[in-house]
Amino acid sequence: MQMLVGMAFGFLLVVMIGVASADETPSSDPALPVELAPAVVVAAGANSLDTAAVAPLAVSSDGLIERGTAFQLADGRIATVAHALINAREAKVGEDDIAVVDRDISRQHDLAVLRGTVLSSSLLPATAPAELGETVAIGGVPANGRIEVTTGEIIDRTSGSYYGIGRPDVYVISATVDSGWSGGPVVNAIGEVIAIVVGIEVQSGATLAVPIEYLPR
Repeated sequence: MQMLVGMAFGFLLVVMIGVASADETPSSDPALPVELAPAVVVAAGANSLDTAAVAPLAVSSDGLIERGTAFQLADGRIATVAHALINAREAKVGEDDIAVVDRDISRQHDLAVLRGTVLSSSLLPATAPAELGETVAIGGVPANGRIEVTTGEIIDRTSGSYYGIGRPDVYVISATVDSGWSGGPVVNAIGEVIAIVVGIEVQSGATLAVPIEYLPR
């Protein structure tokens, strides 16, 4: 049986677009005070994902801080993974603190919903499942704190038990993601969320994502 790891480090071939890094001053007018957003690293062809709807997740649990990714849906839900919240005392999405008691968790699917904050943009859930071979964009916030987006293809939608986990089914995607991407959105060519990242498969490095329809309401 193959094994699932919550996240493993991978190498992403990316290019910088459109945003100044946190340690740079915009060249247009260095004398003006500015508020710099986190830099966004985007793989070519990944522009279908609205990164303004994605934010870092920081969870405090027994003195430890666990980091992941969360994103806003148009109906007000903040989606992420359950494994980051099971023993949590408090959670922070972007700059906003959220009471962890205001949450809905599906441990079976490793998905969770937080409420109590609003990001500057939102995503729509897909109305149809992804097809094999379809190209998707994946967003996440690794340890460097920058929002990153990469792309891959849907390899399979198969039983989670194949990977030693209890979820009914998962998408297998030909993309390797980095530490902290758990909870990140997987979107189709028109920017609709089809799934949520839960981990990677150790041997191949493929991303595993649970279909969005299993997200608690």
